[in-house]
Amino acid sequence: MALEPGEGRSSVPVRSALLGSILAVALVVTTLIFGSSLQTLVSSPALYGWNWTYILNPIGSGGGNVPQVAFTMLHRDPYVAAYSGASYNDVEIDGQAVPFLIENAGAAVAPPILSGQPVTAAHEIVLGAATLAQLGKHLGDTVTLTYGAPADAPLYVPPTRLRVVGTATFPAIGFASTVSDHTSMGTGALLANQDLPKQFAELVQSGPVPALDGPNLAFVRLKPHAPPTAALASLRRIAQAADQAFADAPGGAAGNGIVVQGVQRPAEIVNYKTIGITPVLLVSGLALGAIAALALTLLASVRQRRRDLALLKTIGFVRRQLAAAVAWQATVAGLVGIVVGVPLGVIAGRWLWNLFAEQIYAVPYSTIPVWSLVLVGVGTLVLANMIAAVPARTAARTPTALLLRSE
Repeated sequence: MALEPGEGRSSVPVRSALLGSILAVALVVTTLIFGSSLQTLVSSPALYGWNWTYILNPIGSGGGNVPQVAFTMLHRDPYVAAYSGASYNDVEIDGQAVPFLIENAGAAVAPPILSGQPVTAAHEIVLGAATLAQLGKHLGDTVTLTYGAPADAPLYVPPTRLRVVGTATFPAIGFASTVSDHTSMGTGALLANQDLPKQFAELVQSGPVPALDGPNLAFVRLKPHAPPTAALASLRRIAQAADQAFADAPGGAAGNGIVVQGVQRPAEIVNYKTIGITPVLLVSGLALGAIAALALTLLASVRQRRRDLALLKTIGFVRRQLAAAVAWQATVAGLVGIVVGVPLGVIAGRWLWNLFAEQIYAVPYSTIPVWSLVLVGVGTLVLANMIAAVPARTAARTPTALLLRSE
């Protein structure tokens, strides 16, 4: 009865009801997966380029480098899992200005790779996906990098050919007062110190005195189970030691220092955090639409099949059994929606999320809220039977003699 459309005046739009149930469940699941993945994105800095816990960032008019004492202490810190030094500036790649990060080849901490591989050797470069598209290049192609002019030597990098080995999601770091642009999720370049002329690399990392030589930043990744408060206090002690190195250095470095900086979110991520409960409201609206559609279908089924229900009464069905027949019809519709709609929703949700993540140049990591999907399944069956209560009562009150006489 639940899956039979019937004929003539007693026909019921069963296929439409089942299709509506499948679409409703699929849309709810799709929305749940998209919303869950969005919450995972905004709460997981590594997915938008911040592939470390903190950075040590120099401040002050004469600062610009992380002193060597900081790296010595990072190496001994019991809470630090890995660290890397990095410098940043703007460079010309195939004639276009591109913000870039410089690290040693095979650095322990680097921006997350979207495709290809990280920089592991000389003459390799990783680009942001947007930068790669703007340059009209693909993985495996070569680009030409330059910095400055010969007259600026040694602050000059002659045309250097590099092979594009990967794309990455870049963090939002860098300052307009220092460089004309800064890296962001889809924009930037990562290259190795080994590709730069020795004098250029030394000049970029030179301080007023050798003790203050170092890169512009230090990326620090803590151990997974490091106590947050104790680990942060340890990093601040390292910053204080670096501050003391600035204070002890001759040549006016006093007043400069190092700050321990947490996550810097790109504007896109800040905007997505304001979405709030929008996915929940969308799911609620879809669920209400599904409830209304199923209720109308069941009411139409009872009205169109009054003769069938009357015949069931004549062969001995009592009111409770007639109500159960309608409840089973609702249950079958719900089960079909769950069995078909949940897998479709998972596939659609993950596909839509990956497409969205690629558009904003984030790491395309989708999450499946298993317990939410379980609740969708249970809720579908419960709501289907709750909706069936009114049509079931109507079916139980079907006037047998009057209907059969009219037939």
